[in-house]
Formats: sequence, C-alpha cells, structure tokens
Amino acid sequence: MDFTIADPGIGIRRKIYAELGLRLNSDRAIKWALQDGHTTRQGSIPGGLGLKLIREFIGLNAGKMQIVSDRGFWECTPNGEALRRMDYGFPGTVITIEINTADTSSYRLSTEA
Repeated sequence: MDFTIADPGIGIRRKIYAELGLRLNSDRAIKWALQDGHTTRQGSIPGGLGLKLIREFIGLNAGKMQIVSDRGFWECTPNGEALRRMDYGFPGTVITIEINTADTSSYRLSTEA
C-alpha cells in the first residue's frame, strides 16, 4: 500500500533556517529532520519524533519511504538508504510511504511494553 503526503510550503531546508538559523543543503536538511529529537517547533509544543518513528517502522516492515524537498532526495528501501541532491528544486515537500502489506509481524513502541 502506497500513500503520499504533499506540502506546498517552504520546504524542510528553509523551515530549519527560518526557525533555527541552521544553514543546510536540501539533502542534509532532510537527513537532519529524520534524527530523533530534531524539530523546528518552539516552546512547549512537542516534536521531533514522527519521521523517526515512521522510518523505523518502514525498516522493520521492509517497506519504502521517500522524501523530496527543494533539491533534496532521500529514500529508504530494504536495500538501504540513498541521499542525494537533485539538479532542480521541487517546491515544498513530498513524502511517499510504501507499507509492505504481506508483512504479518506485529509492532509496538518500546514504551508500550
């Protein structure tokens, strides 16, 4: 099962710069956003967990995940990860997730033990 989420906003790289002042290339900005605890949210609003959890699930599920934002491209498949900079920019951000529906395993968060 595949689904795609599109956000025509400013993209990951520009959001990180606008909120945190970090200057990153588009591909490195995607990699930064995938790290545990990394968020552009300020104050008491929680963040920095969503993409990490989805990435972990996709790895266990043998699924696939792609993120395109500005000139950055990141992909995670059962064969590994790829990160690269594209020749042309894409406005906003698109995340595509492919869930392996043949997987019969059951998953839970470590906090649900």
